[in-house]
Parts: sequence; C-alpha cells; structure tokens
Amino acid sequence: MVGFCDVVRVDTTSSRTPYVPRQRKRPKDLSVEAVRGLAALLMVAGHVIGNTSDRGMGVADDSVWRLFYLGLEDIRMPLFTVISGYVYAMRPVERRDDFPQLVRGKARRLLLPLLTVGALLFAMKLLIPAANTRPELGDFWKTYAYGYEHLWFLEAIFLVFLAVALLGIAGALSTLSKWCATTGAAFVLYALVSVPEAANVFSINGAIRLLPFFLLGYGMYRFELFQLNRWGLIGAAALFLSIYTLKLASLIGDWEPNEVVRRIVSVAVGVSGIVLIFAARRAFTWKWLAAIGPFAFGIYLLHVFGSAATRIALEKAGIGWLPAVFAVGLAVGVGAPIVFQLLFGRWNIVRTFVLGEKPIPRTTRREAASGTDEEPTAR
Repeated sequence: MVGFCDVVRVDTTSSRTPYVPRQRKRPKDLSVEAVRGLAALLMVAGHVIGNTSDRGMGVADDSVWRLFYLGLEDIRMPLFTVISGYVYAMRPVERRDDFPQLVRGKARRLLLPLLTVGALLFAMKLLIPAANTRPELGDFWKTYAYGYEHLWFLEAIFLVFLAVALLGIAGALSTLSKWCATTGAAFVLYALVSVPEAANVFSINGAIRLLPFFLLGYGMYRFELFQLNRWGLIGAAALFLSIYTLKLASLIGDWEPNEVVRRIVSVAVGVSGIVLIFAARRAFTWKWLAAIGPFAFGIYLLHVFGSAATRIALEKAGIGWLPAVFAVGLAVGVGAPIVFQLLFGRWNIVRTFVLGEKPIPRTTRREAASGTDEEPTAR
C-alpha cells in the first residue's frame, strides 16, 4: 500500500528532471515494487467492475465479472496493507518521543488527500449526471465522518498506523513471540468484532480488518518470515487452493457460512494468498510492473476519475462490449494518475494536498534552478 501509504521516496528536485514519487535512499527491491504494482492493478480492476450491479460496469450479480470481483476481495486491499506494514517495519516507531512526528507525517500523507480528493470526488458525483450514484449535498459531511467510496482506506490505515505505533512503544512487537501474540489477537478481533454501521466512524471497521494484515507485513520484514524454497512454495500454493475452495463454495455453491465463519475464511484466503504472492514475488518481477509501483498511491487516489470518465465516454460512443470497457477502463485508471503525477507532481500544492508529500522548499527550488544542487533530496 515498499507500501503505497508509507512510502519515503527519493525526491529529485532538479528542474531538468520530471517528477517521480519519492523513494528511499536504500536500494529499491524491485520485487516489492512489482507486488505494489500488482496490488494497484487488482485494485483498479475491482473498481472498474464495481462492487454491485449499479456500480462500475454495471455487470449482473451472477456474472463471471462479479465472481472475479468477489473472488479477489480478500486479497486486494489486504495486499496493499501488508506492503504498508512491510515498509513501516523498516523504520518503526518504538519510542514515545517519535509518536508526534508519526502523527504529523501520516496526517499530511493520508488526511490531506482525504480532504482534497474527497471533496473532488463528491463534487464529481454531484455534478456529473452519468455518475453511477448521485449524493445529496447535505451528506457532504459524511465524506469525512464515515468511509466514502474507496477513500475509506485512508481513514482506516491512519488508525492502523497509530495503533501499531502505540503497540511498538509498548513493546508488543519487539520479539517474534510478542509479535505472534499481538498479530493473533488482531486476527481474532477481526473475526469476532464488527462495529454497527451507524457507529462506524472514521472507518473503524476497516481499521479492524486491516490491522492484522499490517502486522503480517511488519513481521515479514522484521523477522524475515515466509522465505520459502521451492517445496515451501508448492506447499503454500496447495494450502491457498484448498482454502480458496471454501471461498468459491460460498460464492457459487450451496454453502452459506455464518458471519464469523465467513470472516475466518476471508482471513485465511487473504493470509495464504498474500504469503504466496510475497514468497513467489521474484517470479513476476517484470520491469513494467515494478515501474507502476512507485505511483501506486496516486493511482489509488485518482484512478476513479479516469475510469469513470472512460466508462461515460464509451457509453456515449455506443461501446458496450464488456471486455473492451474493462480493458480501457483499467488502462486509463492506471495510466491517467501516472501522467498526472508526472505532469503536476512537482507543484507543491499538488504534492501536498493531493499526493500528501512534503513540499519542495523554496531554497531547494532556487538551488535546483541555478544548477547549484543537481539532485538534492527532501526528507
């Protein structure tokens, strides 16, 4: 969600170079970038299809498209969250004095885009007649009080960062045994606890769902977990497929589990699938997929504008063939945010209020323009 929500990137401020998202000074692990690119593709693909028959492409609930959407719902956003936890573990908060800095940094990184992109998304749905859903103007406050569209993730992951930082300060993640106990408790919490919808303020339910996956990513990096050999990968694949049959049985079969069992199966699918993806990530470390990774946060924030505009344009043109609508929507949903970041990502107002990154200091900009600092970094 290198994680797309917790990315610290090298920021080249020379006026002769295009904008690229900030990268850590440490050598990039292209395999993790590829996983992040895969997560971005899966997320956009899901939103292009839509979660119900009146959203996205408007496909029927009994279609193959709906099965594809539901079949990956336990992996899409949990995968982003695992990556965020993986990166957070590189520089975790373990001292009380560091907590205020984390709060300020995550407020800028997550809450400023929530304010800006949330307002833009609400305005788009309010003003464009062809949008899937049209909100009431009086409901604008709910954009920030509750999870709104895909932006629920910003609220939920913000709460997760705070919770994990507090756990780190308390020493609950300092050893493998403590991490196991804490992560196990988080999975139990997700399986058993659900806040009523009216009380789901600031996407608390989303935070409960994401917390164990964030801790999973944390443990993967901190304790070097799930470094599997060939036989380990085969075993992981077999475990995932066996668990996934239960998921398929609930989607296309006669099995109707109760809510607790459904959540347990959901967690098992997510954990086994993500562990398999991470363990086998070097097998699909393609350059084009790794190149998408650094732009994943911008893709997450802005993809709906490109994919919605594409769907409306295709409808106006009389193009309703679903494979074409899906392919073009996916391409524009991924490509348009990348182009936007390349063109406007060096403007401080865009960097800060849309992408949540630190602004380029004026002195640094003057030095870059005069050629006295070829490639400074902003932290």
